[in-house]
Amino acid sequence: MNSIYTPIGKDTFSKIEEEFDYEILKIGKFTKQPPLINHSIFMNHFKIIFFQHGYCRIIVEDQEYRVGPGDLMIIPINAFYTVSSLGEDTIEFFFLHFTVQPVHKVARFIESLELTQILVLHDTINEVLVHQLQHTIRQVSEQKPGYYLEAVLLLKSLLLRLRILRHEGDHQQSASPHVRSSEETVFNQCVRYLQEHLSENVTVEQLCEIAHVSQSYLYRCFKKLLQQSPSQFVLQFKLQKSQELLKTTDDSITAIADATGFSSIYLFCSTFKTALGMTPTQFRKHFKNQGSSA
Repeated sequence: MNSIYTPIGKDTFSKIEEEFDYEILKIGKFTKQPPLINHSIFMNHFKIIFFQHGYCRIIVEDQEYRVGPGDLMIIPINAFYTVSSLGEDTIEFFFLHFTVQPVHKVARFIESLELTQILVLHDTINEVLVHQLQHTIRQVSEQKPGYYLEAVLLLKSLLLRLRILRHEGDHQQSASPHVRSSEETVFNQCVRYLQEHLSENVTVEQLCEIAHVSQSYLYRCFKKLLQQSPSQFVLQFKLQKSQELLKTTDDSITAIADATGFSSIYLFCSTFKTALGMTPTQFRKHFKNQGSSA
């Protein structure tokens, strides 16, 4: 007698996750005695933080978040945020940095998790998850066979959990109002404009116009927050994006130069080589060789 099996249908969340691949950049644990000095971070990748001990205040955009043991936080790409410790307890948290592949799927990933701003989920970390994190970190640090796949599978499991909790909507924190400093507000306006006009030759004058500030004030803002001039930041931003495209696409060098706002392939190649010590073609070849030997 033959048995007939009915295939298990795919649910919505599983179908969504099939759209994305992930590259793990870093995973580990952070421990520090207070005070935790305020610091601002600008990343071109995503970051998940799992708080195990101590309390922190985190300010992103115009929102303030207070997080502590058991809380989970996911910080979207290109977020600018400030962190400070609360109280005298030792700060301990796990962290996982990753990128979404292919790069043209990043916007879809952000939309699917509604990650237009930082996401905080309370009381979501249990002992099982802590054990999984500790085990994976140990596997990665010791480079045990299959350590990278284990890290990817952990991330996928966490993202599925995030989708479910996001759907339930019971754990998300209501952010308390916080008045953002004018320097950070100006910076965020500039970043958003750069993201939306990446293929254009964005000038400092244009950034001043959209932020409604003078060039001298714009310069002071960037120097205070990043120790860079606005023009240095614009160049760094475009070079970071070009590196992502070289790693994750087969687009021609000319197409990538156009996509990142360089007026000519010659200018792009010479600028890239000055900054990174190799041409875009050499960079792409070097990255692929590293991947094939890993």
